[in-house]
Amino acid sequence: MSALDYAWFAVAVLVGAAVIFLCAVLWNVFRVITSTKDLIDGVTGKTVPLLGEVVTTVGLVNQELVRVDGILTTAETVAASVGGMVNVVSSTISSPLVKLSALAYGLRRAAGKATEEGKPARRQRRFRR
Repeated sequence: MSALDYAWFAVAVLVGAAVIFLCAVLWNVFRVITSTKDLIDGVTGKTVPLLGEVVTTVGLVNQELVRVDGILTTAETVAASVGGMVNVVSSTISSPLVKLSALAYGLRRAAGKATEEGKPARRQRRFRR
């Protein structure tokens, strides 16, 4: 065997080692890709039904919000009606009360002047503040 034969043998061994090393690396890459695919399949399998449930839940929440909006609209209408009724009752009651109070004040003054006409004038007291 010559030196050239030893060189070719060394190259063959190095190429064989490189092929074995690349096979090992490719095997590990294959395992990583397989586990990643399994992970993605698992996430997809769990996420798709969850998204369906989320769509259903959001639809139900929207229905409830529409109902709450209707309730609030009704409550607003009732509050406006009660406010109008309170204003009507207040004006109905307060107007005669003001007139009655003014009448009572006028009668009291008239009665006071009528009684003063029959009595001698008296000194009015001043109150200190």
